[in-house]
Amino acid sequence: MSESSASSRQEAADPRSSLPLMQTSFQLLSTSTCPEYGRLDELHKLSESCCSSDAFERIDSFSVQSLDSRSVSEINSDDELPGKGYALGPAVLGSTPKTKTMESVEGKAEGEADGTLVAPAEEAEMEESGRSATPVNCEQPDMAVSPAPVGEGHAVLHKVAGQGEAAEAQPEALAEKEDVCKTVEFLNEKLEKREAQLLSLSKEKALLEEAYDNLKDEMFRVREESSSVSSLKGEFTQRIAEAERKAQLACKERDAAKKEVKNIKEELATRLNSSETADLLKEKDEQIQGLMEEGEKLSKQQLHNSNIIKKLRSKDKDNENTIAKLNKKVRDLEEELQHLKQVLDGKEEVEKQHRENIKKLNSVVERQEKDLSRLQMESGELEEKNRSIQAALDSAYKELTDLHKANAAKESAAQEAALNRDVKAKEELSAALEKAQEEARQQQEALAIQVGDLRLALQRAEQAAARKEDCLRHEISELQQRLQEAENRNQELSQSVSSTTRPLLRQIENLQATLGSQTSSWEKLEKSLSERLAESQTLLAAAVERERAATEELLAIKTQMSSVDSQNSLLRQENSRFQAQLESERSKLRKLEDESNRYQVELENLKEEYARMLEETRREKTLLNSQLEMEKMRVEQERKKAIFTPEAVREKERKPLSVSSTPTLSRSSSISGVDMAGLQTSFLSQDEAPDHPFGPMSASASGGTLYDAVRLGAGSSVVESLQSQLKLREGEIAHLQLEIGSLEKTRSVMAEELVKLTSQNDELEEKVKEIPRLRAQLRDLDQRYNTILQMYGEKAEEAEELRLDLEDVKNMYKTQIDELLRQKLS
Repeated sequence: MSESSASSRQEAADPRSSLPLMQTSFQLLSTSTCPEYGRLDELHKLSESCCSSDAFERIDSFSVQSLDSRSVSEINSDDELPGKGYALGPAVLGSTPKTKTMESVEGKAEGEADGTLVAPAEEAEMEESGRSATPVNCEQPDMAVSPAPVGEGHAVLHKVAGQGEAAEAQPEALAEKEDVCKTVEFLNEKLEKREAQLLSLSKEKALLEEAYDNLKDEMFRVREESSSVSSLKGEFTQRIAEAERKAQLACKERDAAKKEVKNIKEELATRLNSSETADLLKEKDEQIQGLMEEGEKLSKQQLHNSNIIKKLRSKDKDNENTIAKLNKKVRDLEEELQHLKQVLDGKEEVEKQHRENIKKLNSVVERQEKDLSRLQMESGELEEKNRSIQAALDSAYKELTDLHKANAAKESAAQEAALNRDVKAKEELSAALEKAQEEARQQQEALAIQVGDLRLALQRAEQAAARKEDCLRHEISELQQRLQEAENRNQELSQSVSSTTRPLLRQIENLQATLGSQTSSWEKLEKSLSERLAESQTLLAAAVERERAATEELLAIKTQMSSVDSQNSLLRQENSRFQAQLESERSKLRKLEDESNRYQVELENLKEEYARMLEETRREKTLLNSQLEMEKMRVEQERKKAIFTPEAVREKERKPLSVSSTPTLSRSSSISGVDMAGLQTSFLSQDEAPDHPFGPMSASASGGTLYDAVRLGAGSSVVESLQSQLKLREGEIAHLQLEIGSLEKTRSVMAEELVKLTSQNDELEEKVKEIPRLRAQLRDLDQRYNTILQMYGEKAEEAEELRLDLEDVKNMYKTQIDELLRQKLS
């Protein structure tokens, strides 16, 4: 545009001297013919306030070119045509102006011949001007035809130009209708997509709010559970302390009982040779049995207490683990809560931005509606002026019928057809404009309803913006079309009535400037949309980064799961090994218990046999003592009888042999006294120590003295019988002494076996004491195995949840990427 204006200025540099005069005539004519010129000035000022320097250049270049062309045509007409006549000005096609000047012909005949030649040339120029109609953003062709100041020429040129313009406008209106239908269909599709996206975002927001509430409830529940777990922990620590105190007391009592048993065994070992051995053994056995029972009870109680302690410790460990897990879960929930809060803050900021954008769009829509109303008023004014101009053209056409009889019918028919097409096109354009206004009003009402709903604000705003954008583009295209038509009409009118159309040209330039400002605003809007697209792409990159982090975390969890699986297999192997050891220990324990029971039975049998034999020996001893006493009494009686009988015999023999028998009697009495004393001493010694090993020898000696004493006197047969009985008794006594020795040997053997059995029992008790420890280890292994299985299950569930979340995130990002690509393509 600027190049064409510069070229036109260079070509029209010579006739610039007549520009002030033409401007004054233009002002007088515009004040006389355009009573609403003040409103056009206001429109010009308004367009100047919102347009750029390029718009001013376009307006000035176009107006200067038209004035220059007018001044050149006036100069040519003043120089060449003194009378009636007209000349064609330069017609600019494209961006380079080409000026063709027709030489004037003097006289009426020459004028009529020129008129017949000019008509096809004018039709060619109108076709070229129709083909050169371009949008506002493209370079507009500078086209100006400077006619001579003759009224009939102006009217003819304007009428022919109107016919060409109407012929060109009808296919363009049909094409515009098709474009409008396509635009409406595209807008409906885009509206449906935006509504679906809005519904998905509202659902996502509702799900986020629900998850936030659930997390808050779970956090409160976890806090309550942690408080209850702390109270349970305190209670269990108190119970464990009490159980440990009881176990210590039981251990002390057990040690005291062991010491007492040891002392009793030592006392039994020292007092084995006494007569109270059996009673003491029984008492000590009973005490040992009672102590063993009490020890078993204490060991059972200790085992029960140790089991309780281990259970409490395991419960304490479980509670600590659960507390740690709950604390970790609480921390995770708090982090997720903070993340959700940040997300909600970001959503709120985005909603605020969209509200601001909605307000801005509403303001833009209001401003556009005001501009549309103003343009409608201006178009009405232009239509009125067009009607007046058309009336003038009709009158000029009637005046020209005398000059052009041959072409009058054709031109009138063509003009009527063109006018009909123009009217139809105008009616269609007005209907389309009213429809667009109705759609804009409906869109504004829909926007007013959608602004109230916070959840649907984002997508509704975008839909409304897109709809408004399309409608405004459609309106802009319509305005461009109208502007092109107005330019064509103004170019055609400038050939006939250039002085009266300059305000219209000015107004068209102002409209073009407003259109430029609108395009700049829409470019800004498009820039903001591209920025939003860039932001969404950055969000997409961040989402991809989060997805990568999630995959890395999933791989780490998988490695942890593999390590946990390996640990689980190792623990299973260890558990099986411990179970095998436990089974072997149990079998050994059963064997030892069987052996202990067998030894206990044998010990009991030996004790019973020993007591029975001891009782029999005691009975036999008492019986032998009683028999010995009886034999002593009988021997004493027989001895007395034996003493008395020799004394009587001696008394009888004493008388004749008194002197000779005195030494013999004294000797016998002494011997008998000695023998009696020896016999009494032997009896006393035998009575005092019947169990002495030298008892038989003393009895035999006493028997020998008694035999000698009896042999010296009478009753030798009695003495022999007594000696035989004594020998029998001595043999029995020796046999009993041998049995006593064997019983003592068996007692010593039984004592040794008792010591061995007690040592074996102690070993078995130690092994039995190890059994609870092994059971505790087994329970610990089972507990560890169960906890590992539980952790494995939890990790598997977490991995599955992460996989599902990752798939959801992937699907969501895919849908977002597809939507962004569709939006970008659309």
